[in-house]
Amino acid sequence: MAIPGHILTMKNLRLARHFILLTLLLTFLPLCASSSTPPLNRNYQPGEVLLKLQPGLTLSTQARIAHWASASLKPERLNLLLQHWGAYQAEALDLAETYRVRFALARDAAQLAATLQADPAVIFAEPNHIRQSLRSPNDPNLREQWGLHNIQAPDAWDLTTGKGIIIAVVDTGVSKTHEDLNGQVLKGYNALQNDDKTDDDSGHGTAVAGLIAAKTNNGKGIAGICWGCAILPIKVLNSSGSGDDASVARGIRWAADHGARIINLSLGGQQNSRTLHEAIDYAFRQGAMLVAASGNDRENGNPINYPAAFDHVVAAGSTGNLDTLTGFSSTGDYVDLAAPGVGLWTTIPGNGYGPPNGTSFSSPYVAGVAGLVLTLRPDLSSTDVECILEASADDKGAPGKDAEYGWGRLNAFKAVKLAQSYNSCPLADANPGPNPQATALPMAHAQFSPVAPVPSNRTQTFFPETQHLLHGEFKPYWEKHGGLPIFGYPISEDFSEAGSDGQSYTVQYFERFRFELHPANPAPYNVQLSRLGDLTLQRQGRNWFTFPKGAPQPSCLTFEGTDHTLCEPFLSYWRTHGLEFDGQTGKTFAESLALFGQPLSEAQPEEVAPSGTIVVQWFERARFEAHGREGVLLGLLGNDFAVAQGWR
Repeated sequence: MAIPGHILTMKNLRLARHFILLTLLLTFLPLCASSSTPPLNRNYQPGEVLLKLQPGLTLSTQARIAHWASASLKPERLNLLLQHWGAYQAEALDLAETYRVRFALARDAAQLAATLQADPAVIFAEPNHIRQSLRSPNDPNLREQWGLHNIQAPDAWDLTTGKGIIIAVVDTGVSKTHEDLNGQVLKGYNALQNDDKTDDDSGHGTAVAGLIAAKTNNGKGIAGICWGCAILPIKVLNSSGSGDDASVARGIRWAADHGARIINLSLGGQQNSRTLHEAIDYAFRQGAMLVAASGNDRENGNPINYPAAFDHVVAAGSTGNLDTLTGFSSTGDYVDLAAPGVGLWTTIPGNGYGPPNGTSFSSPYVAGVAGLVLTLRPDLSSTDVECILEASADDKGAPGKDAEYGWGRLNAFKAVKLAQSYNSCPLADANPGPNPQATALPMAHAQFSPVAPVPSNRTQTFFPETQHLLHGEFKPYWEKHGGLPIFGYPISEDFSEAGSDGQSYTVQYFERFRFELHPANPAPYNVQLSRLGDLTLQRQGRNWFTFPKGAPQPSCLTFEGTDHTLCEPFLSYWRTHGLEFDGQTGKTFAESLALFGQPLSEAQPEEVAPSGTIVVQWFERARFEAHGREGVLLGLLGNDFAVAQGWR
């Protein structure tokens, strides 16, 4: 019987279109839909895929598209795929639209990833690979701490024993009650459980931490390389020494956001991972130096090991007491240094000591010496510290850099001596590295120190309030687009720093903003403002995607890009301030947007020092604050960011 036309409603039409689309998808999808369950690969978590979406797309916790910022994005197909293959949970990894997606059906994760990768809404999809702590069979070589003498650590201690440098141990956790670690271990993070419980149920992380920073000259146990360094424990591996890319990536990012100058990664696996690589790049941009074990598989095919093989990671191989490379130590062009790795007495849980073997324990030697270098020269970048360690190493293989020893066997004494007089990398011409864009960038710390007063004139202004200078192209930009009420005083000199794209730019920090110079662009686009609002929220561990959204209101301005509303008293401030582009009186929407960016939250009460609890609203580049009779003021995000970095 024919169906009357008026019964085929718009809802029915949408359902019909979705049914047809789903039928076509199931007909042509490359993923096998047979009733038999494919064998699960033990190298990655079954039924889990790491998924990065196009900017503007977000997933709900039920693994469905929850929001898209542009009408040009068409996520319906992806939603159907996720529904059909039984996706039931999505966990945001705080890694820019990257999620761990879990599937109810027992499908092979590699096949699932390949299917999802084909969707235009997806940047990449990959299995959640499993990483292992890099142990080697326990074949003790020499007793006690022969390695410290090989690298001339006692001579280095005459110059420094380390102080105030935070070294993250991304591992199985750390036993903070051990007699040789008590007081050396900070409050850390458990990426497996998303809490602060970082006790070591394996022993691997405790052994790594002891080599780096065990108490020294206390009449007990062993000596750590960097006596005064602090250990930041990040638990990403379970009691059997296993973890996955999602946990490791989350742990790396957390360490970078919580003050780690050095991140030790005594773990690895054979599979490449964009999720892990992006976390490495993020930590590097935050100024952290990353050190990883090269691997223990030289006699098992010598596969490439990750994360050691990634750019911006110092890969450490293993040597014995005669400075020969150990038989298990993985080799390859990615190896940067060699360090002792067998029979190294160190801390184990239960106030014990033992001599583990493996490149897992060469890596903390490198991390500990890096801590000594940074103690002497906290102004250096991670690239500079890497160069110092490589240039000062004892060349043990073929002359120059080779695939077995890298630049040579680590030498702590030569490293701290070179650090004292270091100006530029002597290896720059010999080894420009795989990424020419990652050139040595000076750390900002020294640039925040006050400078001597100079006379102000047409081309430069000295601010005695902060004892910093404003000149060059930043000066006319500052004066034309708001000056002191908008940007505040300069709190640094101008200097070179990596931008969000990894490129080097001339930057300057102000109380409320960060300027970034792009000289190839015409004014006023030659100066760009950083997303300090977004970056500050990230450092606080807050995901603005999860903030409550606002409902459209007649008297408010709604931003479709973030689903947030802008109401009084902040709306009037927004409308009357902004960059000056058109030369006309008043501020256009585009001019206000260029200065502040889109709102990342609704107006909400927060505790903001020293003002107490006030109503604030977060934007991409700013934070609005309601100060009663004083009106709306901009938060001191530039100053807050510099303090959080340890620069002021």
